[in-house]
Amino acid sequence: MSSVRLQSGPVTLYAQLASILRDRIFSGIWKSGDEIPTLEQLAEEFSVARVTVRQAVQILGEEGLLSSQRGRRTFVTFEPPQADAQPLYSSTGSIDSDGQNYTIQVLSREDFKGLPSYFTGPGISMGDYVRIRKLDAYDGMVYAYSDNFVARSNYKLFAHNAESHAKVSRLVRDHARPKLSKGSERIRVTSLDYDQATLLQAPIGAAAALVSRVFLTPGDKVIYFGLFLYRADRFAIDRDISDLLGNRARV
Repeated sequence: MSSVRLQSGPVTLYAQLASILRDRIFSGIWKSGDEIPTLEQLAEEFSVARVTVRQAVQILGEEGLLSSQRGRRTFVTFEPPQADAQPLYSSTGSIDSDGQNYTIQVLSREDFKGLPSYFTGPGISMGDYVRIRKLDAYDGMVYAYSDNFVARSNYKLFAHNAESHAKVSRLVRDHARPKLSKGSERIRVTSLDYDQATLLQAPIGAAAALVSRVFLTPGDKVIYFGLFLYRADRFAIDRDISDLLGNRARV
């Protein structure tokens, strides 16, 4: 029997159960091709009604994690992503790395007054910005969605439609007037909601890296702010942490 007890509250019982079963799939307890317990067995395990289990299983079926066919038990269809030996993101290389297999899909461009409400700094607004929403792909696989805010005065220096062929971060860096004085990044772990998962062609609830990047000009004015969402299976950062050991590690 499961030690997890579902409780009535703002989150429905079937949504709570779907989250638990989803974790069993993502964690590998239930592997691709495995038949899962019957509705009756799960109802008994979690002390809920059969209809609650059916609703939870239906959610995971709509997410592409489970499949039910007439005359067969429900089985797992989720294939875990393979770790990439050469991930497409690193904090030092993501501005310049592209190549012929790298493609960009610009979703929208629009004028934007000030910075978005979710901007938390550092820096102060330069007033007028151009907002660029886009997807980045490599070998046909979408790996990142980003929401970019470029100071209008800087955006005017870009070649026509340049953001469809080069990374916005690099365009800002190469055309910044005045020159950039500071840059910072913050990296967090998150999970994908329905809209984000659809854009990144990934399962709902899958892990992702959320990266916010800010470029500042003298006077701490924000010439560029970008919010990036990376598929976890296409994201990694390697760091040398020898300095944290107190004494440098000896070879």
